[in-house]
Amino acid sequence: MEEAVILQTDFNNVEDHATQWQNLKNNFPGLNKILEVIEKPQGTALIFSHDDPDGITSGLIFKRLLQKKGWKVEARFPEGFLLQPSQLQDAIDATPGASTIFLLDKGTLAPYNDFAAKLPVYIIDHHPAPAAPEKCVYFNPSLPAYTWCSTSILAHGIATLAGTRDEFDDFLCLVGLKGDWAIEPVKGILADFARPFFVKYGQNFKNLLKLVKERPTQFDAEQRDHTCLLSRVTEYVHATGGGGFSYFYHDRDAALKNVDHAQCIATALEGLADKVKQISEITSLNDFVKLIAEPQKGLLEKIFAYFLEDWDNANRILDSSVKALKLGDTSIYLFVGPKVPLLPMIGSIKLFEMKEKAGDKLAQIIMVSSVSPDYTHVSVRGTGDRVHSGKICGELQDSMQNIYAPYKDKISGGGHPKAAECTVKTAEVPFMNVLSRVTEVLSEMQAIDLAAAKSDLNDTQKARADKLGLEYLKK
Repeated sequence: MEEAVILQTDFNNVEDHATQWQNLKNNFPGLNKILEVIEKPQGTALIFSHDDPDGITSGLIFKRLLQKKGWKVEARFPEGFLLQPSQLQDAIDATPGASTIFLLDKGTLAPYNDFAAKLPVYIIDHHPAPAAPEKCVYFNPSLPAYTWCSTSILAHGIATLAGTRDEFDDFLCLVGLKGDWAIEPVKGILADFARPFFVKYGQNFKNLLKLVKERPTQFDAEQRDHTCLLSRVTEYVHATGGGGFSYFYHDRDAALKNVDHAQCIATALEGLADKVKQISEITSLNDFVKLIAEPQKGLLEKIFAYFLEDWDNANRILDSSVKALKLGDTSIYLFVGPKVPLLPMIGSIKLFEMKEKAGDKLAQIIMVSSVSPDYTHVSVRGTGDRVHSGKICGELQDSMQNIYAPYKDKISGGGHPKAAECTVKTAEVPFMNVLSRVTEVLSEMQAIDLAAAKSDLNDTQKARADKLGLEYLKK
């Protein structure tokens, strides 16, 4: 196998991993409090983690850490990004002796203050947030300024400081980094925050980082000629767990009717803890799947087959996308339509194709989909960070929660510079209302762009430009 670019990279002068985490320990009080509490097992810890690859892997790393410290642990990967009060209460009711709540990769969000009235809440997360919940203890390097990383690497670092880290944690961390686009072996991309980890532990899995002649994945968005096993394995985790987008296959096969997709792949991964040597020797995705035990293996194979079928269908449907406007050097494409399985993931690939065909320097696609009468999904993907996808979705969330205050708990949005979502899950805010708000936001962004071309922006306009994610206007 040919080496991917990342294995040809010179990593001299990279900060030592132990030094990096000692510095983080010195600078983040919340990290110290989390380290203190994990050393004092009491009752049962409730872990809630996001149901995407980063959430699943970080949840597993943290579960293994707590178990090694003597905790009883109940780990859940509930649907959706924001943990809902009903999801928490169901877990508390089902877990006698629940004493502590750990939230991983589910945002550092103000509504979690309410949870702290039930049990102590500890948050480990890497997403930007407008206001942290002051009644919770949190460790988030993206507060106040965005830090490109993953929650898996935060959980891994905590495990390192706690003395429980092992090679299986290293593997899980790599998958989480890949799932949140913080590492791209084929092109040699690696978040600065992850470099010490990669030099110390990540590059030990060289088989996952070499080029393979297999199907290009959703992570091969900027080129389709090569892929690597890390991308293949991570896409498998993403596809079979629902990817954080609630794309489940309960209605496709009777055997899947009652299967919790995220829990199924999490259980499968957890069962590989004693097979890390075999993982370091696999040469294909099929080799990896063979390591998974039944009954998870059979169920996951069914789910992945449906994922591949939906992928081909979605690719054709997105051909109807149109270029709507241009903001700075970023061309904005728009897709409006019915439910399209795998829409966010295929959007990245289709965006790359449209960008190349049109000769755009940078591009972004906003996809507004009517999933059902009571569910509208807005997904944003970008090839760059000059127009911030996460801030667009954050503005959609904030403005619609304000407009439709009685239903604000049904509206959530946010994400990263290149990938973000906003979901509206109530028939009281119809698809047309959401679409109208999307176009209003785009119109305001265009107006600010035009104003900036004519003269310097005033303070109010600058604040709105920042809120809307017009990063290219910052000076």
